[in-house]
Amino acid sequence: MRIASGVMMVIAVLTRLAGAEVTGQTDVFLVRGGTPASVLVLPKEPHADEQLAARELQDHIEKMSGAKVPMVTGKASAGRTPIMIGLVSVPEARAAVEAVSTDPAAFRLAVTPNGIRVAGLSPEGTLFAACELLELLGVRWYMPGDLGTVVPKRATVALKPIEKVCAPSFPSRHLQTVYQGLPWYRRQRLGGPRFPGSHGIPLLPRADFQAEPDIFALVNGKRVKNQLCVSNPEVITRATAAVIDYFDKHPDAPWIGMGPNDGGGFCQCEHCRALDSGEWDPYAAEPSMTDRYVWFFNQVLKEVHKKYPKKKIGFYAYHTYKLPPRRWTPDPHIVPALAPITLCRIHGLSNPNCPDRSFYRTLMTGWGELLPEVYERGYYSNLACPSLPFSKVHAIRDETRVAYEAGIKGWRVECMPAWVNDTPTLYVAARLMWDVNTNVDVLLADFYNGFFGPASKPMAEYLTMIDHAFRDTDCHTGGSFCMPVVFTSERMRRGRKLLDAAAERVGNDKDDAFAQRVRLYRMNFDRLESFLKMLDARNRFDFVTAKAALDHLRNLTRTMIDFRLYPNPPCDAPVEACNSSLDRQARALWWRSSRSYIERFWAPTTESGYDRTAVRGELVAGCDDQWGFLIDTRDIGESTGWFRDGPIGGNWQPMCTKTASWSDQGLHYYKGIAWYRAQVTIPASFKGRKVFLWFGGIDEAAKVWLNGTLIGTSAKPGHGLPGMAGTFKPFDLDVTAAVRFGKPNTVAVKITNSELNEIGTGGIVAPVMFWAEATSDGK
Repeated sequence: MRIASGVMMVIAVLTRLAGAEVTGQTDVFLVRGGTPASVLVLPKEPHADEQLAARELQDHIEKMSGAKVPMVTGKASAGRTPIMIGLVSVPEARAAVEAVSTDPAAFRLAVTPNGIRVAGLSPEGTLFAACELLELLGVRWYMPGDLGTVVPKRATVALKPIEKVCAPSFPSRHLQTVYQGLPWYRRQRLGGPRFPGSHGIPLLPRADFQAEPDIFALVNGKRVKNQLCVSNPEVITRATAAVIDYFDKHPDAPWIGMGPNDGGGFCQCEHCRALDSGEWDPYAAEPSMTDRYVWFFNQVLKEVHKKYPKKKIGFYAYHTYKLPPRRWTPDPHIVPALAPITLCRIHGLSNPNCPDRSFYRTLMTGWGELLPEVYERGYYSNLACPSLPFSKVHAIRDETRVAYEAGIKGWRVECMPAWVNDTPTLYVAARLMWDVNTNVDVLLADFYNGFFGPASKPMAEYLTMIDHAFRDTDCHTGGSFCMPVVFTSERMRRGRKLLDAAAERVGNDKDDAFAQRVRLYRMNFDRLESFLKMLDARNRFDFVTAKAALDHLRNLTRTMIDFRLYPNPPCDAPVEACNSSLDRQARALWWRSSRSYIERFWAPTTESGYDRTAVRGELVAGCDDQWGFLIDTRDIGESTGWFRDGPIGGNWQPMCTKTASWSDQGLHYYKGIAWYRAQVTIPASFKGRKVFLWFGGIDEAAKVWLNGTLIGTSAKPGHGLPGMAGTFKPFDLDVTAAVRFGKPNTVAVKITNSELNEIGTGGIVAPVMFWAEATSDGK
């Protein structure tokens, strides 16, 4: 039964303001005047989740009132309000819950003058009921750790009578990368069946590439290891054997994940290509591979179902296999998880600024019409960004409702647990996964008030400004390439003013939770300022200033990574040496993304430019931001001389290099060949010096000419996520022999961009300059 809300039935509800003390004859007391007035009652043989539910209630009530409510098993003695913890056992009560939902996470919470019943259809449901009870008492868990927890203080703890049945809107609710061992995870009612990882096809026995090359994909006439030849009967036989073996070992598992390996290299043999629909995927810029894999899954399931009739195959609808199948009807036991890596991940599905998300809405609906069970495996972070200020609240409040109406059964959404940056986004997402009808405006107002206290007004304005900036900006590139566009000078001034006002309201007490929270948000804004300063300086070829800004960004990042959200962490070593997943994640910023993306995408250009112009040599001439640009879809540029010296005509269009991405200039995730041309005058004073042409970064490979002479190429790009091997890395070429000193010089660059691009960039993505080595006398 599909339910429309996380709170399905409330009986005789008498509400009060969260955190306010209540008194009167109808009150049900848990603590009275600092003395326990209740007792926690567990079953005789309690489940671990039931024990956890009791501890959560006991610990939080003690933090609230100073009184430790006793805990017993079996039956409570008279004189205190019993808080009964356990499964819904009374037939009438169980029927009332199951009338709403049979989801194991469903629960019934009843507060009556005779006692309190905290009961789920499963032990986990009972734990969720305890969390609901604590939230009725005003407890909030906005982010992990003590700093993210709000517990109101009061000597008397009481509730009004209430009876409610709650169940999740989505059976599966998961935030990928967030450690499930964080108490925050289950306090937000995250859980349910977890969609399986689905990269790769298991074979039994495994294939040996050297001995059995025909098992693998045929690409450009050669067998390669990237993918399997799914039309090969032997692949189907071995995959079927591997699936049956898995279910033999895991008979309770509902599904197994499988699919292509991440990346390209799909088989081009005539039998595999005959399985395709022939449809072109415009966002991947490649033929759709969906149909061949649907056909393959159908063959495997046909055999598996002879032994295990109801087992399912989960796969990622991703990359070039995200479009619904056109030729083959999928077995209803195929379960896709939509992972739109090649679409914009910033905006909501209904945002008129984003054609990508409109397309994704159609994609989601199309899969929902084909199959009874579809999951969402999208992205709640700014992919490849080092956790600079970002928000997707605007998108989540839109797309969660759309997904529900499209029949999506659950979520396994990729995110980066950089809590100071992502708390509003992840908190709102978790609440909507549980209850799709949550009033987000009310939820956010509660968050601002509870989390920031006296600074709630300026912090609400600041975080809303960030959310709306991403919502309203016509920018679709991932990573941090969009930051200078989103964060205009006016927004930066306003952000600083609001954060300063918030800091003034909370004061400087280092032990005050409100002050600590505001301080961390200000520090992340400082990171953004340093990042933008670095970009501005390097774009002006002022690499001394850019390097100083980079170093400041690194120091701030390290400080925030080292800030633990728990006061007594399980590991005191540097984050890299900690084996505790809880300690690694319960920090202001997530170390893996916050630091590594700085070093992968931004530091190499700045450090290389600094080395060339401040250590080993000096700037000769910087290239303009705009170059002449042409797409070369047929690869005719070299044969027709697009690299030659001087004016050549041909309707070259202006294209920005270091200040805007391809995607934000109309080349949405373009893959193929393109050319740049520019004119640069080299001062005559550098004649006799060794001169180099330096590129701060390209995506993916470049071939460079100066005045019609081929002078070299960039390093060979790697595969997968950009940032590997030569992609995005600076390089320089010795052009001394080809330079015309004191005269204009023609620079021509052929770009080849053919790999999967998860960010939306391409071509020249950083400053380009000429520099000269210092002479022996230091000049």
